[in-house]
Parts: sequence; C-alpha cells; structure tokens
Amino acid sequence: MAARKWILNMNLPTLGWLSTLFTAEETTFQKAAPLRISIDSRKIEPGDTFWALRGVRDGHDFIGDAISRGAAAVVADKTYSVSEFVSTGRIVRVEDTLQALTEAASAWRKLLKCLVIGITGSVGKTTTKDFVRAALAEAQVVDATAGNYNNEIGVPLTILQTPTTTETLVCEMGASKIGDIAHLCRIAEPQWSLVTAIAYSHLESFGTIENIVQAKAEIYNYVEQSGIAFVPVEDERCVDASENCSTRIGYGFSLPENSWEEAYVHGKHLLFDDFGFARFEVEGQAVELGVPGRPAAQAALAAMTIAIQRGIPPSIASRGISRSLPSSGRVTVRKFGKLTVIDDSYNANPSSMRAALETLSLCHGPRKVAILGDMLELGEVSDEAHREIVSELDHAGVSLAFLIGSRFTEVAASSHVRASLLIYPSVDDVIHPLAEYIRPDDLVLVKASRGMALDRVVQKLEEYYG
Repeated sequence: MAARKWILNMNLPTLGWLSTLFTAEETTFQKAAPLRISIDSRKIEPGDTFWALRGVRDGHDFIGDAISRGAAAVVADKTYSVSEFVSTGRIVRVEDTLQALTEAASAWRKLLKCLVIGITGSVGKTTTKDFVRAALAEAQVVDATAGNYNNEIGVPLTILQTPTTTETLVCEMGASKIGDIAHLCRIAEPQWSLVTAIAYSHLESFGTIENIVQAKAEIYNYVEQSGIAFVPVEDERCVDASENCSTRIGYGFSLPENSWEEAYVHGKHLLFDDFGFARFEVEGQAVELGVPGRPAAQAALAAMTIAIQRGIPPSIASRGISRSLPSSGRVTVRKFGKLTVIDDSYNANPSSMRAALETLSLCHGPRKVAILGDMLELGEVSDEAHREIVSELDHAGVSLAFLIGSRFTEVAASSHVRASLLIYPSVDDVIHPLAEYIRPDDLVLVKASRGMALDRVVQKLEEYYG
C-alpha cells in the first residue's frame, strides 16, 4: 500500500499513475514526476510526456525527436515499432494512443470532486466559457478549457491538466458530427450543461440543421435526469433540445413565458455604447463588458446565470465578467492610430457573421468598412448563406466592403447593395490595396473562417496605421 501512496496523495496525475494504467513493463522514469502532456514533438520541454497520436502526420514518426528534446516518457501504440527506444525505459505501450488518452482522462475524472460545466453551441462557446470562468474565479478555484481544446483530443487533455483542488471545471465541447458531444460527455461527465445557440455551422459534415440540433442536444441529454440544463430561452431550438431535462434554468433579455418564471434569470436594461460595448443589469447589479456586441452580452448573461446558481453574489460575478477580455481574434476592438478595428478573424459561420454585422451596426464612426472572407464548410447552402450576408451590409451601415474568396466572388456580382464592393480571390490579393482604400479614421470589421487567414489583414492594418 505504501508503494501506491504517491498515486493517491497528488493534486495532478504523475508518470507513475500513468504507468499503472497501461503498462507492466519496466520503466526508468521518475514515478512521482508530474504528467505534462505534449502532442507536438516540436514543443517538448524536458520532463514532458510525448503522446504519439496518429493524424495527418503520425506522431510515432517523431518519437526520436521528442526523446532528444528531453521527453520523460512517450506513449506509443504497441503495433508501432519503437524497439530502438525501448532501452531508454521511457516508453508506455498502449493498444491505441487516442483511445488511451480517452481512458486516462476518464480515470482522472473519477478522482476529481469538482463540478464540471459542459458548454457547447454553434456560436459563442469560447466567449461564454471565458465569461463563466471569470465570473466563478472571483470566489472559487476554477479551471477551464484552454484555447480551442474542445474536441476528442482537447477535452481529455483539459481534464488531465485539472488538479484535484479545482472546485469547478468549465469544459468547452465542439462537434463536427452526431455522437461527438455524447462521447465528450462520457469523458468529462458534466453535471451542468449549456448550449449557447443552435444554428447553421459545419453543414458539410452535419448535412442538415436537424442533425445539428440532434448533436447539440446530446449535452442536454447527458444531464436530463440528475443535472441542470441552462437554456437561452430566446433560441427555440435550445428550448426544444432541453425539453426532457428535469431541471432547467433559463436566461434572456426579454420577459419569459410563464413556464420559465420560477427558473429564469432576466437581463434588464440592455444598452450599447458607441463602440458596441454592452451594459445591463441582473438582480439589480450592473454588468459592463469589455467585449462588444449582443452575442457577448448573451454570453455574459449566461455566465451570470451560472454564477448565481453556484451561489456567487451577482456583485462578485459581474466584477469578474467586466474584467474579462476576449481571446485573440474573437471580437476584439483594437486601435491602430485613429483607425478602429473590430478583430473577429478567428472563425465564422452564417450566425456569427450576422452577429458581427449586428455588432458593427451598434457602433458609431465616420465610415464603416467590412473586410469579410469566405465562410467554409457550409456545403449546399454556401451560396445562399454568402448572398444573405452581402444583403445585410446596408443594414449594418457598411459603406465599403472587401469580399475575399471564391464563395463571396460567386454571389457578389448578382448582389444589389448600396455599399461599394471590392472583390478579391484571396487574402494575398487584398493586402496591398488596404492602404489605398482604408481611411485612417474608419471603423473596420474583419471576419472570416479561420482557413481564410484574415488575421494577416489585421496585422497589415496595424503595420499601416498603428
């Protein structure tokens, strides 16, 4: 029993704990050393564990690199020949490295005593996760998904990096097909669940909006008997997806239907300043945001709702939310000299693109410019979706729009809007004309799918005007 003491009295998983899960082979690494996992051999630091995953590039091909960089241990498939490295005593052999990552995370999750909050949705997952973390962290020990670690690799890594001292883990979950969220729920075991919104996204993989509804509903299904479902009541799809949950708490900025009166958090007096930053009240407490737009306000209200249910006073929760700033490329207002840029270049789908244009409509400036890149993975609805976005430029008050990519090019010629349209095949083509058309005091929105790399546009604007 004494030999296992180091397994039971730890705040984070150790190499010894890992070896007891998967191997009876002799290893020479330090059993009490912390388990710090890296899946990229180029980022290995001495003492890290390299988890060799198969993907577009097979991680097993880089085991030698990882060991040379100081990896304390390597997790590898039994079917892959690593005989030349076995003598190092650093190899943990498993049947399948991805499955082993899932198993390790599930095993560690069983040792965690914290509340796990699962968050998914077609838009706003990361902003909501960040706000929830900020609201709760004012009063307790909170961990949360780092960056976009929200898939079958990222969620296990998030759990394995969570110490046993954590009181609440905020776990973001993404999906590209039916069953993804259910799989992640089995690993993370959330007791509370939230769907931010259900809308058109990843249609190339999902196929239909009905499939998206089914996929997102999986997080509500997981908590329907004994957990709590947090529901944006103004989203009818979310309401329908949560209807079988025994405990539901709604939130919104409008008066709810009678069925929500006993379990509803009402955001009152919602207002926006000249740059689109929201202010509203919850239970008499003002909430002021450093992130612009109505979606940010919706995310903040979700965070207030969860914090109140967690027993945190609104005054404390609102303080954390007001201090929270967005992740890079996610609805960040940036000033380059007199130029104001709304940098929302990280990703896009029809719902988030419309939301970004709505945010622009809330702002005031001498001239509004939209630099929009293609929305990817929309399948058969791609042309219609891009056409609708172009048609909404006038409503947002856009005077000049740069449309970048083949999908916008297809629909722009037949669009009839007052805004002047400049069309470019790729981001490379638009870089140099920016200085010709952008005025120093313009208000500029930059938005596109991640694959369009419009973060380069933001960098160039900073170079020209900063």
